[in-house]
Amino acid sequence: MQKIVPLALVAALLPVAALAEGSVRGAEIGFSWSGLAEGQQRHKNNLALEGAVEYGFTPGFAAQMDVAQHHFTNSNDEATNVTLHAIGHVNDGFAVGGFLGHEWVGGNHMEHYGLEATHDFGLLTLEGNATLLKNDGNDATILGLDGRYALTDALSLGGRVETVNADHGSDTTAFDATVGYAMPSGVKIDGSLGLVDGNQSDRELTVGLGVKLLMGGNGVTFGKRGLSQSIIGN
Repeated sequence: MQKIVPLALVAALLPVAALAEGSVRGAEIGFSWSGLAEGQQRHKNNLALEGAVEYGFTPGFAAQMDVAQHHFTNSNDEATNVTLHAIGHVNDGFAVGGFLGHEWVGGNHMEHYGLEATHDFGLLTLEGNATLLKNDGNDATILGLDGRYALTDALSLGGRVETVNADHGSDTTAFDATVGYAMPSGVKIDGSLGLVDGNQSDRELTVGLGVKLLMGGNGVTFGKRGLSQSIIGN
């Protein structure tokens, strides 16, 4: 059931967008993979099927819904993530938001909520978020910053940093260099190469790849949130 529900929600995003074409700002659906790249750790992977849709109620206010299904190849666990964002579009380049979501990760239930903001400076786009995870007293905080610079209309380079600080458990910090290529058809390919460093584990080299279809121009305003999005390999 855990697999069926999010996949059905993702499949439902496209007809919903078609029925409300005049008010839908954008949508996207895609597949992503991330993992550890060195030695015996190469079997640790995070595979995800993801979708999102953004609905504009007014020119200045919108709601975004994300759904994702993850599979972790090492532990053979599944994770389901559903997140709802409330977005204020201050102007064409600047947006702020708050989000609330629920995750089922390996049989554990947890909630996540927080604040986010993004600013398009023209060639440079920055996005930041602060997330609080609630998991039966074993809480954690996630802080993330993502930047992209457009070299051409199709090609962009960027970087991101993310920290996960747990009340009881390991803390991790991840650094990534990113590249994106957008095709005229709306298909976008993303890649990343980076390092993840934890206080209870060795520093590891990471790699990631994603393919998604963007609808409505650039897709949705904000990226995905939650613990399952932050796990590189498990």
